[in-house]
Amino acid sequence: FPAAFRRQAEAAAGGGMPGGLPGVMATNPLLAMTASANPMMAMAMMGATANAGGIAGNIAVSKPAQPPKPAEPQESTAPDPDIVELFDYFHIDPRHLSRFSNLMEKREETFAGDMLKLWELLEQARSPEGMLVSKMREMETGTFIGKTVPDEVLLAVSKKFRLDAPAEAKLSDVMAKYDPERRKEYMKEVEKHLETSAKPSATVMMLLKKLGEGL
Repeated sequence: FPAAFRRQAEAAAGGGMPGGLPGVMATNPLLAMTASANPMMAMAMMGATANAGGIAGNIAVSKPAQPPKPAEPQESTAPDPDIVELFDYFHIDPRHLSRFSNLMEKREETFAGDMLKLWELLEQARSPEGMLVSKMREMETGTFIGKTVPDEVLLAVSKKFRLDAPAEAKLSDVMAKYDPERRKEYMKEVEKHLETSAKPSATVMMLLKKLGEGL
């Protein structure tokens, strides 16, 4: 081969091909034939071979894809089943559902009593939806009181004067708004009225408004 070809070919192949020029020729007969017939073309082929090896050597091995992380469980935003049942039974417009659910979420301690009271009120109402909207306003202003449990003093008065269930329940609801001391004071006033009444339950119903306003 021409000396110039040999030197350039060795320079091109020496860094990337084992054995330099002789190794390249031995492993590539086509290159050897081309070199004898056309040294310039052989040099171009040698350069391309060396560059290909360099490029391949510089290609980074990609890392295996990491498996996707499992999605974190999200808290359920579905309304409480008791609320859904109330809306279904009384055919309440679903547009009130979100507002009512948000209100009841803040009343966890009184949830059961509130729901029982609402069932009673809506069953008696001509417009259950209108009643519910009214009671939601009371919840927002802090004046709504759910189903209450009569205290010992009220139970004793109820037993003594044989109050019927509605009178006892309504009296309990009204008295629940007051602190224990004022409640005891008001019950003494109620008892005085009942001692002279021939219809204790009716008398209690008449006193409810005054009791609610603080006598």
